[in-house]
Amino acid sequence: MKIEKILEGKSAIITGAASGIGRATAKLFAAQGAGVLLADIREEALLQVREEIIADGGRAIAITVNLGLIEDVDRMVQVALDTWGSPDVVLSNAASYSLGTASELTEQQWDSTLAVCLKATWMIARRVLPVMAEKGSGSFITTSSVHAIRGYRRHAAYQASKGGIEALTRAMAADYAPRVRVNSIMPGAVETGIWDGLTQEDRARIALQCPLQKNGRPEDIAWSALFLASEMSSYITGHGLVVDGGLSAVSGL
Repeated sequence: MKIEKILEGKSAIITGAASGIGRATAKLFAAQGAGVLLADIREEALLQVREEIIADGGRAIAITVNLGLIEDVDRMVQVALDTWGSPDVVLSNAASYSLGTASELTEQQWDSTLAVCLKATWMIARRVLPVMAEKGSGSFITTSSVHAIRGYRRHAAYQASKGGIEALTRAMAADYAPRVRVNSIMPGAVETGIWDGLTQEDRARIALQCPLQKNGRPEDIAWSALFLASEMSSYITGHGLVVDGGLSAVSGL
């Protein structure tokens, strides 16, 4: 699929940009004309993404941040404002989680998961949304998950954070309309770096759980983010866009 430069002259902040969905979205947005600020805690991988974008003729800057710390988030947003002014698009995508039931998780595991997966989105929004509203336009996108609407064993903290992301998305959509649109993407089984320990047999088994019988790629989510970032979705706000191969639409195959 090829669409020509629909983000020409725009700017975007993308967190969790060093790999997976964030990396794929950063490269797609840059290819579509946007200047992208890449943020992640993994410096080497982040700089590699920046170099790839620049080598392809795109515009990118990279900043190493801990998205769980408000001072790091404020510094990241300030760099974006100083570089391109009010961002046109934000993809709050960074994630971190620890496996465990409610009784297995430690307080530190719970807090660190909620900080990066949920609180970080609020920390970004508190700085960015007023600026977008003052400018009169903007698209703020959150990466949620089908974990927000389905139950999975031993993911208590992660699922709580994603449920919170959905509620926060709707709240911000109501608060900042009509000038700013706020939407979420709920990916299903997407093969990212988290899958590195899975065998091909494991991956095939997971793929068969959804009607399309295949796992998603980071690029599948990036195209969805581009839709929400652009004027193609100009009449959509407060929405959770499910991109899961039909997984959440069925009770079993």
